[in-house]
Amino acid sequence: MKKTAKTVACILAAAVMLTGCGSSSVGKADKDLNSLTMDELIKGAQAEGKLESVGMPEGWANWEGSWKTYTEKYGIEHLDTDMSSAEELSTFEAEKDSPTKDMGDVGQAFGQIAIDKDLVQGYKPTTWDSIPDWAKDPQGRWIISYLGTMSTIVNKDLTAEEPKSWQDIKNGTIKVTVGDVVRGASSQMAVLSAAYAMGGGVDNVKPGIELFKELARQGRIDLGALSQQRFAMGEIQLGLNWDYNVLSWRDATLETNPGAKIATHVLADGAVQSGYCLVFNKYAPHPHATALAIEYLLSDEGQIDRARGYAKPIRSDVVIPDDVAARLIDTAEYEKAIPITDTDALTEACNEIATLWEEEVIPLLG
Repeated sequence: MKKTAKTVACILAAAVMLTGCGSSSVGKADKDLNSLTMDELIKGAQAEGKLESVGMPEGWANWEGSWKTYTEKYGIEHLDTDMSSAEELSTFEAEKDSPTKDMGDVGQAFGQIAIDKDLVQGYKPTTWDSIPDWAKDPQGRWIISYLGTMSTIVNKDLTAEEPKSWQDIKNGTIKVTVGDVVRGASSQMAVLSAAYAMGGGVDNVKPGIELFKELARQGRIDLGALSQQRFAMGEIQLGLNWDYNVLSWRDATLETNPGAKIATHVLADGAVQSGYCLVFNKYAPHPHATALAIEYLLSDEGQIDRARGYAKPIRSDVVIPDDVAARLIDTAEYEKAIPITDTDALTEACNEIATLWEEEVIPLLG
């Protein structure tokens, strides 16, 4: 259920009703964490002894590898609860008077929402200067740690087609699985990708909606969930998702079915590239452990962890080991990638996509 998004304000409003009015300083660090030396930060984190994250599950971008190393390195217990970006922020809000969660990983469009709702505190890791300015809040209240690029995964046992672009999809007959566009952040980004390919963009999502309306009229949209389990069961011809997900799904499917014929490609047109943000709960009960986790996740080692999970590290100065690079999609396929750096415009575009999908595409689905 990782990474769903739409009209988070409604969910957060419901959370406020649950918690009542007023605010609390429960969980906030009693000093500026950036004023601490690394030894002091580690000592404080080990005294807390625990870290609880949300929306950072084992199977997503190799969080499993990072949390294993973090626990082994510092002796701090870690627990994650998988949930959507909207649910992550609503949890921070709902628990603010008795917090249990420390940090989360939310879609790029949610960083500013977290600030607007006053749910996050700032922390700048020692690698701060190597993170692009567009990929971080100036106060460190959200920091993109990795990027994904919109890609395809095709079950070639079900179809002779192997689309490498939106134009290929449009001109073919293959059935497309896009997931929940009303609530799913990655699904909304797939529609935005189509918009770019069809001449639109973040300021004009209509061409993407029109393409999916055409596919709907042709009966070429699969209404089922977009998941590795369904792909492995032979229920999906073509899925649209981030490169790190389709590559992970490929690997997991081949583990159980080594003879499966699978193709993965970064889209040759409209290959939007977007990130996910580390957010530090304003009310985190384990603030030192959280700051230490942010340090690790944005260190060279932590960034290589993301690459091991097929995600693109946000820091371009990190050298990716050859054995890791060899497992990635050919870098030539990324030449036309479209980085989305305007977070406010992205938020508006995703909300518009969700609304138009509900109003114009869903009525055409049988």
